[in-house]
Amino acid sequence: AGSLALLVALAEVALWIGVVANFDFGAGGLQNDVDAVWFADLDAAYKVGLYDFSLWLVGLTAVVTAAAAAYGVWVGRERPRAYFGLILFLAGATVGVFAAQDLLLFYVFWEAMLIPLYVLIGVWGGAGRLAATFKFVVYTMAGSLLMLVAIIALGLSRGTFDMTELGASGNGWIFLGFAAAFAVKAPIWPFHGWLPDAYREAPPEVAAVLSGVISKTAAYGILGIVLPTFPGV
Repeated sequence: AGSLALLVALAEVALWIGVVANFDFGAGGLQNDVDAVWFADLDAAYKVGLYDFSLWLVGLTAVVTAAAAAYGVWVGRERPRAYFGLILFLAGATVGVFAAQDLLLFYVFWEAMLIPLYVLIGVWGGAGRLAATFKFVVYTMAGSLLMLVAIIALGLSRGTFDMTELGASGNGWIFLGFAAAFAVKAPIWPFHGWLPDAYREAPPEVAAVLSGVISKTAAYGILGIVLPTFPGV
């Protein structure tokens, strides 16, 4: 199971290299996009695509995932099917966060990204893994609920959940919902209380994914959603 997962992770790196080779960096704008109607009444769609900066974040995810899988194979993780399945699921959800161009879809991938992290820390972590996982769940679920409220409020107020058509908003309360959610994941003081325990108790390769990739999803959210949508707040 571990060797197969490593091969899949390496194939993802190769696929990303192929995307980079065919990416038009001079054109700007969204590329490699897919747009399919999801909830027509809400103007919500399965819309994904890559900008030049998100392309590199996807590459970071692929490379770190391959390294984490290689380390997991090397140390011989117990229950390898579940372990490596969660690692690959985490990678897929993280890539979804970086590629989503619809707010509701972004939230789905955001939540999907958290589920394998809870299990990886809670099952394969150190002696204090249960307490660390509980604290991680409390902080991130609070942030996720704030984000969900902010997404619904913003999407309904703008008449669309399409991130490329939102335009600018001056609503300070919606801004705070997004900002607090991303501050938890970044993590930024004083929303960082989950970090010491989670990093200490997580398996080393999971801690590397947390610090090297997952924290970047918050930075991406700030740069890709908060700053363009709330420029004057």
